[in-house]
Formats: sequence, C-alpha cells, structure tokens
Amino acid sequence: MKGTKRFLIKSGTGSNLSEADSDYTIVIDDYRTKTETEGSRLIKYEKKVLSNLFGQNPPPTVTALVELALGTYAADRLVKRGPTGAKDDGEEMLKSRQIQILYPVVDVKKWQPLESELNHAVSFISRDNFQYRFIDAIDENQSVNENDGMPRGQLPEADSVVLFSGGLDSLGGRFHLADEGHNPHFVSVDHGRNVGHLVRNFDHLFDANLTSIGVDEGFSAYENTQFTRSFMYFAFAAAVAVALDVDDIYVPENGVLSRFSSLETGWTTTRTVHPLFIKSLNRIFEELLPDRQVKISNPFIDYTKGEVVNCIPNKEDIFFTRTCPHPRELSQGKDAVGHPYNCGECIPCLIRIIGLVNSEHDIQPDRLLLDKNHFMDLDFSTVSTKTIAQSDQNRQSSLSVFLLGLNAQLSFAYRIQTLTQKELASSNPELLDPDIYGLYERFSKEMFRTVEFFAAENPTLEDYVTEFLSLDEGELVSLS
Repeated sequence: MKGTKRFLIKSGTGSNLSEADSDYTIVIDDYRTKTETEGSRLIKYEKKVLSNLFGQNPPPTVTALVELALGTYAADRLVKRGPTGAKDDGEEMLKSRQIQILYPVVDVKKWQPLESELNHAVSFISRDNFQYRFIDAIDENQSVNENDGMPRGQLPEADSVVLFSGGLDSLGGRFHLADEGHNPHFVSVDHGRNVGHLVRNFDHLFDANLTSIGVDEGFSAYENTQFTRSFMYFAFAAAVAVALDVDDIYVPENGVLSRFSSLETGWTTTRTVHPLFIKSLNRIFEELLPDRQVKISNPFIDYTKGEVVNCIPNKEDIFFTRTCPHPRELSQGKDAVGHPYNCGECIPCLIRIIGLVNSEHDIQPDRLLLDKNHFMDLDFSTVSTKTIAQSDQNRQSSLSVFLLGLNAQLSFAYRIQTLTQKELASSNPELLDPDIYGLYERFSKEMFRTVEFFAAENPTLEDYVTEFLSLDEGELVSLS
C-alpha cells in the first residue's frame, strides 16, 4: 500500500525476530531497564506497578494487550500527518495515514481473529487506516512464566476501576460514582504533558486509592494529535481490573464530546470515548479475557459538561483541573496559587467554558483560567471570512480553530432549537433516540446562555451571533 508505514513491536531487546518486513521497530521495555536500541524507537512503562498488583508478572494476554496499546501509541506519535487545516470546500481537516503493526504474541490463535476488530476500532479513533497482524512470539521476554517471586502488595478493596486524568470530567466522575454507591479504584496514566502534576493536585480525594503508571517516550515524536492514547489508557485500566478481580471500568466523559454529534467530520478533536470505540473494545476484551466480564462504560454519556461540573461539590477543586489536551507551551502554565491554565481556543476548551458558565458554581470570567478568552476580549466586529479561514497548520488551538468551533456549535445548537426531532434525524439519525436528543437540547440552551453571559461584557459577540445565524431582534434570548 503506497505511503504505508510498517512497524514491528518488540517486547524488550532480546528478540530474534527479523525486521525485514518492517520500516521501523518499536521496543517496549521497563522503566528500570537501561535499554540501548540502535535504530529502534523505545517506549518504556512502569512494569513494576502492574507486577506489584498481580504479585507476579501479569498474565501473558494482559501484558500483550498493554504492550500492543503502547506500541500503537508510539506508532501514532511517530508518523506525521502532514499539513492540516480547514478547507473552504468542507474537506477533512486531517490527513489520514496508512499504518501497519506487526506484533508477536504467545497465543497467536487467540489474537489473530481479533485483527479485523482492532483494525476497525483503532482506525475509527485515529481517523487513519491501521492494519494489525499477529505472529507467533519467539522472544523469551514474552514467555509464559507468570511468577518471578515478587511480593504482592496490599490490594485495595474496590468494585470497579475508573480512569482519572485530572480533568473536569474525571473529577466529576470521582464524586458521581461515590454518590451512586460505588467504591472504585482510580488509574492514571502519566505519559507527560504534566499529567502527573495535575493528578497529584487531587491526592487529598483518593486516600492512596489511585494507581499511577508512568510511560516514557524514548524517541522524538512527529505527531501531536495522540488520538490513540485512549487505547493505551483502557489497556492499563483492563490490566488493573484483572489484577483487582473486578469487571467494571468507568471512563467519565461528557456526552457532548463523547458522541461528537455537534461537529462535522474532520475536526482535530478526540473520539477516544466514542460509544462505537468502547463497544469495539468491549468485544475485544470479551475474546481476550473469556473467563472475565471486563466492560468499559461511560457514566456521563447522557450528561452535558455543565451537568458534569455540578457533580463536583467543592468549587476550589474545579480550578485545579485541566481540560486542554495539547498546547505544549501551557504544560507548566499556572497562576500564583498553582491553578493550571487552559488555552481557551480548542474544542475541548470551548466545551469546558460552556460547562463552567452554565454550572451552579457561579464562576466568573476572570476565574476561567484561560490563556486566551476570546469571548471576552475579541472584537467580533473585526472577524471576517479570511480570519476564520486562516489556520496555523502546526497547532490545534488558534483563533481560527476557536471561531470555526464556535460557528459549528452555534449552527448545531440553532438547528436543535428550531427544527423538529424528525427533521434533525434526517442528517443525524441518532437524534431519534430520546436520551441523545434530550442531551443536545439541553446543550443547545447552554450554548446560547454562554453567548448571553459574555455578551453582557462584550456586545460585539451578540452582534456577531445575531448576524451569523440571521436571527431576528430579540430571538437570541428565546434560544436560551
């Protein structure tokens, strides 16, 4: 296949596998190992964390799942998409890639039937064409020896596993699940971008009931979208669930971003918790772990961001969260108290702003902790088609991205408010589902309340929205 990048994933450096069928080799190894990988790309993780939970090396299937996900993430980071940008003709903003993964596993007969499902699942979240091929492992590092004599630590009592990132949704999930009577164990994957620091802000909420697993990229990354990162998160969560002998994995993510219905295809925003991806992973877990009933679910699938924020009882905790996933220059940004900044321009930041403004916590504009608050500071009378079309192709957050995202959300919210459910379903069939329709009906009102909130200080915003949607005088108030 023209333009295809082929990767061989190797567990450790002792493999005898031929690399003739691959362009690149990705080596997965332990944090503690001083690994030399001439000509290879290295990614390390804290194997000891999982081994301590199991009291031995994890079962081969669990190790293979984790290391496959790590190798996929590394391949994702190593292949540049090329120029991206919004096109006037509505074409995709992303360039898709062709990536093949060759991975040796111990029980190849268990893995080969899953190739098609994996191809579909990972291609869906990455917007690429991933192709997996499994072969028999001949690497001593993947032996079936499951016990190396390590002492097993005191296991936490838990009925489930929850992914925790230090963002608003995962913080809301911590309180929501407790209110629902669950006793979860939390899992955080620290793969840089200051994730570890964000999570440590909430140590007081977990009473040591959180497992953090470090991941270190021993290579120079070329691609920053990281769409496959949730595969890595879920693989680690599944490993911890098996170790703790629980089946339920919760990933708290508001339904607006999870379902992604309010944006057209092509946006450089994650689909990592989309119901279709979760459904595929659950099928994969069912085949890989036939003696278990490990299952991922999203407790916030029918919640707006504002409703998620309302699950957080302490307003001050909100200010220590970060939603913004990508601006490298903000990775250390924070105010004098230590609150992290968010860029204010990307789609996740836009949804965050809408959620905070519509929450019950009475959060004022100066407490939104944004690097750029265009709602307040932009003179919308100066915005032109040219302004919106200009996009910095090296960034996923910019004024252009903010305006494109704002326009997309406004258009969608206006359609929800002015068309019948049947009319909406002609282009969005999922809106026939009353729960999904109800979610977006509430979100559309939050969108227009956000406009009113900021227009009180920035009248040019109201004028811009009125002109963009061709609203009648006074119609904006009725939409909220």
